Amino acid sequence: MEAFVAKTSMLTPHKISLLILIEAYWEIIETDSTTPEKLEPLLFFLIEKISDEQRFPEPTLKELCDELTKISDNTDNTTNNFSEILLAKLVIIVTPHELTFSIKEMKRFFTRDARKYSLLGIFVRRCILEMNKLMFDDISRLYNAFIEYRDKRTTKPSTLFMKDAYVPLEVSEMTELAQRFHMHKQELIPKNDAESFSHYVITQLRKYGGILPLEIEEKLRKIHDRIPEISSIYYIEFVKYMQTGEYEGALTNFYKYSNFCPDDPENRSWYQYVLLNLVVLHAKFGHKEQAILAIREAIEMARENNDQECLRFALSWLYRLKSSDQTIGTRVSASEQQMLESLISKAKQANFMYLQALGELGKSQRQIQQGSPPTEVFESLLRSSVLNMNCPFKTMRFQGHLLNASVWQTYGSDTLANLFTNEVINNPDPSPEDRVTAICQLADNHVSHGNYLNAFEVLAKSKVRFNGIRRAVSQWVFCFEKLMYQKSFNRDEIFNIGAIEHQIRACCQDDDLFRADFEFNRALYLAKTDRPDEGVDVLHKLINQSCRIGNQNQMLVANYLLKIAEIRIETEDLTSALPYVLSSLCLSERFHYQSSYFLAIIRLAQILLNFELAGRARSMIEKIMPVILAEHSLHLQSIAQYIYAQCLIACINQDLQANRKQSINWQDVLYALDASRIGFKDLESISELLNVLQLINSDADKLRTLSYPFL
Repeated sequence: MEAFVAKTSMLTPHKISLLILIEAYWEIIETDSTTPEKLEPLLFFLIEKISDEQRFPEPTLKELCDELTKISDNTDNTTNNFSEILLAKLVIIVTPHELTFSIKEMKRFFTRDARKYSLLGIFVRRCILEMNKLMFDDISRLYNAFIEYRDKRTTKPSTLFMKDAYVPLEVSEMTELAQRFHMHKQELIPKNDAESFSHYVITQLRKYGGILPLEIEEKLRKIHDRIPEISSIYYIEFVKYMQTGEYEGALTNFYKYSNFCPDDPENRSWYQYVLLNLVVLHAKFGHKEQAILAIREAIEMARENNDQECLRFALSWLYRLKSSDQTIGTRVSASEQQMLESLISKAKQANFMYLQALGELGKSQRQIQQGSPPTEVFESLLRSSVLNMNCPFKTMRFQGHLLNASVWQTYGSDTLANLFTNEVINNPDPSPEDRVTAICQLADNHVSHGNYLNAFEVLAKSKVRFNGIRRAVSQWVFCFEKLMYQKSFNRDEIFNIGAIEHQIRACCQDDDLFRADFEFNRALYLAKTDRPDEGVDVLHKLINQSCRIGNQNQMLVANYLLKIAEIRIETEDLTSALPYVLSSLCLSERFHYQSSYFLAIIRLAQILLNFELAGRARSMIEKIMPVILAEHSLHLQSIAQYIYAQCLIACINQDLQANRKQSINWQDVLYALDASRIGFKDLESISELLNVLQLINSDADKLRTLSYPFL
């Protein structure tokens, strides 16, 4: 006959065993005051079992006895075998009355051992309270579950502890009565343990994300099938579907979870937290307008109920969505901006550190976008870092590190950018989204220095961390495909570029930034395949899109303008290239984009070189060369060395034509050419490496006298 399932709030046969062990622990201490140290392992074991969040399903009696035997074997305790003590006391309990009496009788320890605030005391009081609340049917179910639990053991207690113990018959009258009413083989599910376990799973999902192990999935399915009224099960499904990017499944489970919202008007405060979860759902899937509507309703309810905690989270989400919105249709109005600043001010007054830190991070982002001086940007970042140190939400700390890395990357310091990126990667607590962002930043940095092997190794090691998390997986795949594209592009592998382009197109449809990056790479591909005008058209479209959004993407605009100039330089249309270089130079200087600024100066020097202004071009590069060599990417260093070598050769030729004494040493030319050759070789940039070798070959006679190794 199949086992029937019965629910209980707390009491189970396993907890009765723990109560018996607690009673035995206190009795031994009462009779022998010299044994507390020997009983410490048992005490720690009991505390661990009582406070364990993962105590579902509960262990069988055999499993519990095995653990107790290990404790007894590992301690210097020859007189007290905890497993034998437990079994001896269990077999004494024969009737339901004895079961209830043995629990209620533990009140005698309240005066001395079971203190009010001790873990053991709280546990015993809760069990006694639950026992007093049980009806007759509940006691019968508990008793039959206890008999089933006890009779499943395979180990019998020794006769040392069973001198006067009554051993029940195999089939007693109570067992026959239980069979008649289908109360035998009854499984008792503790509701509070199931809830505790589901809450533990929620914290793990929020912290680490990913797909749950099969063992936990089976436990959750068991809870869902047998105690469907536990709302947190639907919340777990809601979070899982959000992470895997399945909107319908997330929405369905959200509404199932929301159905547990109480209808009692006096208990409506619960509903505002349901609205916050709806905000998270819409924000996760990019539905910003719906998210903002839900936030406003949650704010109104939080104000109505004077719930400052809920109001804090609602305002932080409102600020986050408003500050990150990049569409012209929902841009922050002056009144809304004033409202947000007012909310941040109130957060400071109320000492809401999370909202203050979020505000400072948003302020730093705006300052970068508006071209504020770096000192102001770093002041905001420093204030945010100080707040994050005391903020209970670690996610703000990691987002601060990522923003610091991005800022230092913008200002041209790869070393400091890597420092903050590694702070996130080497910490076990970041969310999957923060971790994948840091890993992609690190991989990009490796590639910029020609370390393809390290870049792909970093990505390969992190791949398993993001299984089942759609957003993180998409970002990881896009980064991997982009690096493959860049490697093939540098190698002039045209067929591979076309194949990878199709793969990138498929994984960037849902993200505006990914799509813009794809279009940028497509423009480079068109230019490389002798279609420069088409590539320039694509770049102009990207510039127009960025200008419609506002000033959020001025660094991208500077890069687009510079790339148009480079395409024009490649086609030897220097007159057309000059205005694009100057525009990029002005934007980069205004917004403090150091890498773009230096590359624009190098391209301007290249144009001046063709206008026979070699001296001016040379001095421009010499001013920025120390910073480039100290802090910037290998590609920028190699380009700078290559153009600098051209400037030096042009200066030498001018001296020769004017019959002047040479102001340039050919050894300097050799050094610059060799540095650029090595750099482009490490980057596997075939076309640029060929340009260097061609320049070397054109001056072969002069360089041969210096014993150049490749001539």
